[in-house]
Amino acid sequence: MPALQDSHSFKARAAGDDNHNQILRTYETASAVMRRSGVTLEDIVTCSPRFWELHQDPEIALDIGCANILACSYNLFLGTIAPVLTRKPDLLPLVDKVLKGEIMGNFMLTEVAHGLDIASLETTATRLVDGFLLNTPHWGASKFFPPAAPVCPKVAVVLARLIVDGLDRGIHPFFVQTADEHGMCTGVTMRLLPARCGTSAVDYAATSFHNVHLPPSAFLGERMDMPRDRRSLMRAYIWRTVVGQVTIGQVALTGMKASSYIGVKYSLRRRVRSDSGEAVPIMSFRTQQLPMLYITAITHVLDAWTPALLQQFTSSELSLDVRQGLAAVFKTTVCRFMTQCCREVGERLGAQGTFVHNMVGRLEMDIRGFLIAEGDVTTIGIRLYSHLLQQKYSLPEPMRDDSLLAQHSKGVYDRCLALLQSFPRGHRDARFNNLILPQCQRGLLATGCAYAYGCAVDVGVPGPLLQLFESAAIRLDPLWYAECAALTEDALMVKEDDAARAALPKIEQYVEQFGVGRAVKDVPILTDEGMEKWLDGLETYVDGGAQNIHLGGIQLGNNYDGVAQASCRSSWESTPAFLCRRLTKSPNAAELQIPFMDLHCASLVL
Repeated sequence: MPALQDSHSFKARAAGDDNHNQILRTYETASAVMRRSGVTLEDIVTCSPRFWELHQDPEIALDIGCANILACSYNLFLGTIAPVLTRKPDLLPLVDKVLKGEIMGNFMLTEVAHGLDIASLETTATRLVDGFLLNTPHWGASKFFPPAAPVCPKVAVVLARLIVDGLDRGIHPFFVQTADEHGMCTGVTMRLLPARCGTSAVDYAATSFHNVHLPPSAFLGERMDMPRDRRSLMRAYIWRTVVGQVTIGQVALTGMKASSYIGVKYSLRRRVRSDSGEAVPIMSFRTQQLPMLYITAITHVLDAWTPALLQQFTSSELSLDVRQGLAAVFKTTVCRFMTQCCREVGERLGAQGTFVHNMVGRLEMDIRGFLIAEGDVTTIGIRLYSHLLQQKYSLPEPMRDDSLLAQHSKGVYDRCLALLQSFPRGHRDARFNNLILPQCQRGLLATGCAYAYGCAVDVGVPGPLLQLFESAAIRLDPLWYAECAALTEDALMVKEDDAARAALPKIEQYVEQFGVGRAVKDVPILTDEGMEKWLDGLETYVDGGAQNIHLGGIQLGNNYDGVAQASCRSSWESTPAFLCRRLTKSPNAAELQIPFMDLHCASLVL
C-alpha cells in the first residue's frame, strides 16, 4: 500500500484546500489508516505495543487532524465500550465497523458551560418504560467539542445524568448514534465550530440533544441504582482520557522530531553572504544553532524516556492514581517543551516558518490545543501535585535520583511541602490557592525533566545532548539553580557553549535518527527544488494591467469596465488604496478611525 503522504487526500490538504474540503480529506485519510493499521480491540483494551506504535507513526502523528479522529474512535469510543461487551455482545458488529473506519466513534463528556467541572454536567437521560429520553436542557449543556459533522456515519458515548423517577442517579455513559452519511439523526443538533487559528482541519462542534429516544440497551453504565462512590465510578468511566494523555504526549513528541528535522535541514540549506562575499549557511550563527540544538537534544531525551513511561503506565503493580500521575507528568512535560521549542524554531525559519505548508507553525498551534485535550495541563497538574503534597500517594523515584535535575525536583517538592505544613488549615488555607497552586506545574515539569534525564542516561543518549537537555531544564527555573545549586549565569553560559560546540558537528546525524524524513519530504522549505516547485504551483496573476503611475504625479487610468468596477466596489472601500486616498486629505490616522484590527489592511497601509 502506498505511503499516506503520497495519497491524494494528504497532498490536497497540504496544498491548502478550504476548511470544508480539508475536513473531508482528513476523514478519508483516517479511514485509510484504520483499514490498514491492523489494530484490534484487544490492542486497544490492553494498550499493546501496536496501540502505542500507532500514535508514534510519523505519517499519522504529523497529521494532527487524522490523529484526533483516531483518538476519538479507537481510544475514547472503543476503549470505553470494551468493558461492557461481555454483557452487550450485540455491539460487536459495530465494533468491527469502527475498527475498519466504516463508522467513526466519539466520546462526548465536557459541556460548553462547565468544561472540566464534570460534576456539574447537565445533559440528562430520563428513564422511560421503553428506554431513555436524552436531552440538553440549554445551550450551556451542549457537548463541547468532539468532531460531530455528518461527513460519515457516527456514533458516540455520551455522558449524561441518569434520572429515574425524578431522582438523580449520577452520571453514566450512553450509546448514541449521532449521524449517518445523509445527516444528523433525529433530535441531534450539531453546530460546527469555526476553524481554530493555524491548526489542522477537524469538524469540532457543539452537539445538543432534544428528546432523543434511546433503547434500554443504550445504557452502558454499571448499575442504575444510586452509586455509593460517584467519584470512583466516574474515574472508571473516563479512564481512557488518561490513556489519551499518554498518546497526546507521543503525538507531540513526534511533532518535535519533525520540527527539529525541518529546522536543522533548513538552517543548513539556507545561506547568506558574509562580508567577504562567501555564501555561508545560517547555521553558522549561534543564534540559529541554539534553537536547533535544544529541540534536537530535548527530543532525543524525551524519546528515551517514552519506553520506560509506557512500561510503568501499563504495569498492574502500580495503582491507578500513580499511573494517572505518570500520564499527567508525561503529557505536561512533552507538550510544554513542544510549544516552547516549536515557537523558537519557527522564528528562526523567518517568514517562511509562518506558513502552514512548512508544518512547524501548524504543529505548534495543534499542540497548544492538545494542552487542553484529555485534561487541561494546568488542571491535571494542580490535582496531581496537590495530592502528592498531601501525601495521598507518591510517584516512583527517577532512575538517577542523584542527578542535578532530580535534586531540583526534590527541592521544589520539599519547599512546597514545608510551606503547606506551615498553614494552620492545610490545603484548605487561602494561601494554598495563592502560593502552592502556581507552583504545581513547575513541580510537574521538574519531575518530568528528572525522569527523562535519568532514562536518557541509562539508554546511552550522547553526552552533549544530555548536557543540552540539562541546560534547557535549568532555563525553566534558573532562580532555584542559582540559589540552591550555586549555578551562576556565567557558569550556565559556559556549560551551554561547551555542549553546543560538542553537539553541533553531529546535528544532522542526530535529526536523521528520528526517522521522520520520509513523512516530511514534501515540506517545501527543505530543499531549493521543493521551494521552486511550490512557488510554481501557486495561484498566479500576469498581465492585464496598465502602467499608469508616473513619478511626476499619479495618473490613475480607468481601464476596467463598469461590470468589473461594480463587482469590486463593495470591497474597495475597505482596501488599503481607499485608506491611502483618505490619508492624503487627513493624515491623522486617529481621526480616520482606520480599522487597524484588520491587521492585513493595516500592515499594507503602514
